[in-house]
Amino acid sequence: MTALLLATLVACSPTGKDTATAAHHPDGFAAPTVHGVAAKSQAEVCVDCHGADLAGEGAAVSCDTCHPVGWRTDCTFCHGGTNEPSGAPPRDVDGADTDISFAAHTAHVTTNLHGAYDCVQCHTRPADALSEGHVFHGDTTPSVAEVAFGGGISPAAAYSGSGTCSNLYCHGNGQGNDGTAAVGQTFAACDDCHASAESDGAAWAGMSGDHKRHLDEGLACAECHSATLDASGALADAARHVDGIADVALPEGMDWLPTRQCEGSCHGEGHGGRTW
Repeated sequence: MTALLLATLVACSPTGKDTATAAHHPDGFAAPTVHGVAAKSQAEVCVDCHGADLAGEGAAVSCDTCHPVGWRTDCTFCHGGTNEPSGAPPRDVDGADTDISFAAHTAHVTTNLHGAYDCVQCHTRPADALSEGHVFHGDTTPSVAEVAFGGGISPAAAYSGSGTCSNLYCHGNGQGNDGTAAVGQTFAACDDCHASAESDGAAWAGMSGDHKRHLDEGLACAECHSATLDASGALADAARHVDGIADVALPEGMDWLPTRQCEGSCHGEGHGGRTW
């Protein structure tokens, strides 16, 4: 912390403007672990002294004086955790890494079940630290994370506020039925989400179209979804899984039409004009 900022912290008055008659901040406030927490919780409204863009006003210096270049657009500068490079899970507002409010952040950006999700799947991502709706500019619920699914692949989803999400395409069964997920749940095997003979007590019940008939006849998922799965049934391209798009890649000699019809021959059987 520079001497200039330390002097400013003493010189800024309770009214938020230039005067050396009274100290606004207490001793030790210059420490990032102190003023950072106060800013994020809005216990101190920094823009009152430092200007609406935090570029400095009067005797109050610009926050850029001490913060690194690019901090305004670097989410991890304020929110980033230390578990892995993306900064997930984020630190809590109090700066702690031990009391994580939503540990599932990490799984959403590092899992091998789908591509790394961007913040917009569950939040309105601000352009920078001072965007409207973010800290100091329209954030009416300081210390509370706003969850908004409208910009993601599950726009109808809802968050309970206590670790459970519902109406989720991304935790549905892949057949148009949305699902629910809660902190602590694990998703690793196909039948954690998709219907299977083992999971539902009836052979492939609940799957759309002709899935049941094809699977009952012994066809493997990869025969129609080879862009996503390999011959063993393992994910061949995680980025194409749970991405909001149903990838259909039929065997050689077969075509999938926009009308949801199959054309060609599969396993020696003609499929001319069959509707899924």
